[in-house]
Amino acid sequence: MTTHVTDPPSDVGAPDVLVGAEPVSAPESVARRSARAAWIGLGALGIMALAVFWAFEALPFMDLPAHAGLIAMRHRFAESAFEQRFYVLAPHIGPYSLFRFLGEVFVRVIGPINAVRVLATLPVVATPLALLYARRRLFDDKTPTYGYIGLALSFGFMTLMGFASYLLGVAVMLFGLTRWLELLAATDEGEDVKRREIAMAIVAPAIFVAHGHAFVLFLLCAFVSAASTGRRIARFVRLRALAPAVGLAAWVAWIERGTATPEGSVPVVPQLVPLFRGFAEKVELLVTPTLMTRSGIDFMLAIAFWVVALACAFYSVRALVRGRRASLPPAEVRHSAALHACAGALTVLFVALPHVVGWFGFVDGRLLPLILVMVLVGARRRTLPRPLAATIDVGAPLAAGAVASVALVASFFFQREAVGYREVLARVPAQATLLNLPLDPDSDVFTAHPFIHYDKLVLADRPVLVSDVWFHQGSALYPTRENPALNLPPSYSESDLKLIEWPAYRLDDWDYVLIRTRVTSSQPYTPDALTLEQHIGGWWLFRRANTAR
Repeated sequence: MTTHVTDPPSDVGAPDVLVGAEPVSAPESVARRSARAAWIGLGALGIMALAVFWAFEALPFMDLPAHAGLIAMRHRFAESAFEQRFYVLAPHIGPYSLFRFLGEVFVRVIGPINAVRVLATLPVVATPLALLYARRRLFDDKTPTYGYIGLALSFGFMTLMGFASYLLGVAVMLFGLTRWLELLAATDEGEDVKRREIAMAIVAPAIFVAHGHAFVLFLLCAFVSAASTGRRIARFVRLRALAPAVGLAAWVAWIERGTATPEGSVPVVPQLVPLFRGFAEKVELLVTPTLMTRSGIDFMLAIAFWVVALACAFYSVRALVRGRRASLPPAEVRHSAALHACAGALTVLFVALPHVVGWFGFVDGRLLPLILVMVLVGARRRTLPRPLAATIDVGAPLAAGAVASVALVASFFFQREAVGYREVLARVPAQATLLNLPLDPDSDVFTAHPFIHYDKLVLADRPVLVSDVWFHQGSALYPTRENPALNLPPSYSESDLKLIEWPAYRLDDWDYVLIRTRVTSSQPYTPDALTLEQHIGGWWLFRRANTAR
């Protein structure tokens, strides 16, 4: 593995010394071979990590089955009279546009199931690249270390929940933040930054259409980084480059909240009620940046990441405080100050934010991987003790390898839990209505609820009305008055269905009912109006008695 030369931390104004730039004891050829091996190792681990999305039939990533079904539905919607009866398709530019666009492109070539595999793959490729890009551009770091870090942080609780759109948006956001910090550094140096401003004015809207939450975080980091160091007044002037993106976001917000419901649909206004968690629950979220399985390995990796990040923050901030005597320190120092200020702002925001706002979940937990990234990317190697630098060099590839290995092994065992879903869903005919009641959507291998949206896989190849579709700009789908989902009881929640209150459901609206239990559970109770159609593993499909086969 490549080693780093670490100078005394007191020299805070000097540029960083690159890993392997001037070998101390090894011949230059050995150093080059070591660096080449490190890059080859990163590529090999990357391929291994991507196999998690391609080597297995059943995917444990919660939202991905839903995305597959909705991608297929939108693709055939113009020719599907059955689905037109229950939905209105009204897409417009907004914070999910990039994800919908890519889904439509991929579905035309490789189908909906493989389309979501590609969409899940993209963040795992983009995140390491974004970190490598940031370190190279901001700190002239040409080593693969941060590629390993990016790979390890690409697998966490949000990956398991299928938040591929947000994770891709974060990668785009990190690329945009790097360009923004370069713009600020050029401003400090008194350079002509017109071209950089124009480029930033183009990049910022791309962050918005990738994901709205990532865009809001980018705006926060842009403001904090401008205020943290350098020639602040001149830096604040550069915020004008973000005006087109802010204007676009304001226009989309006006469309969403200030105009009528799409023609032909029923108004569905979600109650954006915030749900706050206590201190203990906030602390529990700290392990989520790498948490996917119940093995305990990824749990310990999360703790290790936080220990290393806190140590890096301590030494980096100490060096920044000691270096305040310089009126305008080198660009690397200003980048480090800006990134640590962003990490501090995101930490305060994490503490203040609710956990859920209406249908939008995991609001606060989304910030934690970004906090780690800001601290680790912003760490200047010259300010770190040799043992800490060595820990990062050795630990980064070990962490990436452990995360990828755990995800692969867990995916292998997950196949046993998912057995039977294809055969059971195949019994649901086209143009039927399907009520999904996942009594036990959890896994014994993975955390989260991987079986919540498996019912939507039926949409991948035929039109079927399912009971839970996201009605908002992200899906671009809205219900008509004939949609029986409007008659579901308020207690209906696929993600937290403790029990089934059968009298609350209008079973005449549904031809089939799908119930998910543990593989070892006995047949769940159902009313006499339902007869068992098929049962394999933990999947129970019931048919309404007077429904034609």
